[in-house]
Amino acid sequence: MHLTDALLFAVRDAIRAQPFGYGSESLCDIQDDGHPPAQCGNIYVAIHEGTSQSKARRNLDEYFAFSVTLTMRVSVPLDRIGNTLLASKLARTPTKGQPSFNARMEQLRAFLHMNWPITVMMTQTPNSANDNIAEWTPSGQVYGFIEPAGYTGRGVPELVGGEWFGAAPDAQDVGLKCEMKFDNARRFQPQTQPVGPYG
Repeated sequence: MHLTDALLFAVRDAIRAQPFGYGSESLCDIQDDGHPPAQCGNIYVAIHEGTSQSKARRNLDEYFAFSVTLTMRVSVPLDRIGNTLLASKLARTPTKGQPSFNARMEQLRAFLHMNWPITVMMTQTPNSANDNIAEWTPSGQVYGFIEPAGYTGRGVPELVGGEWFGAAPDAQDVGLKCEMKFDNARRFQPQTQPVGPYG
């Protein structure tokens, strides 16, 4: 059973299933960190693993976190990369009838915050994290998530250059990126035997 993976896949599949415009692998996927892959679209949503911890001594009272990093390609002169005022202006500005970068961030934040169907509820389409746990566990009793993750904050949108996109630093790729954090997706498993096991 892979608890973190079950959560990350559920988040990815839920975002792809929404009419937000991130419905394919080139637009939204699980990554090791917030970087988009070399071959990505103009907008990219990276879901990546956060920390986990247990807050009980005699039981497993676990809390899992994940992050979502949004990247959007923009057109700006290379000598302006690193200009925080420009990044702030670009983040607020809709382009060609599309939502602004900040509006996209707020849309994802509102969708993912305390979303019970993504994490806890069963028989969801696409699979919830608990659906994934049940499907991936061959036998035995399954202890799934009992509370979804909540939004805990984000940084200020930043301008990034070619290195963010996996290209040479002097490449013409320029974009905005920002990371949102979600925390405390809770899973509880009581100790049912004097000695483990915990799965």
